[in-house]
Amino acid sequence: MKPASRPELTMPWFRVIEMWLVLVLLAGAVIGSFALLAAALRHPDLHLTVPNEVPRSSVMPPQQPAAVKAASNRSASPAP
Repeated sequence: MKPASRPELTMPWFRVIEMWLVLVLLAGAVIGSFALLAAALRHPDLHLTVPNEVPRSSVMPPQQPAAVKAASNRSASPAP
């Protein structure tokens, strides 16, 4: 006796609804990427101004972080 053979369930890809969803989502991601790129290229970065901003004086030394100040103070202090 022959075992009962199962009929093959083959469908073309375009008849599967999930494949259309994948294609639509992929196309949306590609179009969105190009739209974001176009918007970024069209609008340059703006320089933000702060009201009453005073430029730094060239006489003032640049600010140092606290860790650098502490290390320089330790090296400048005389050894006991």
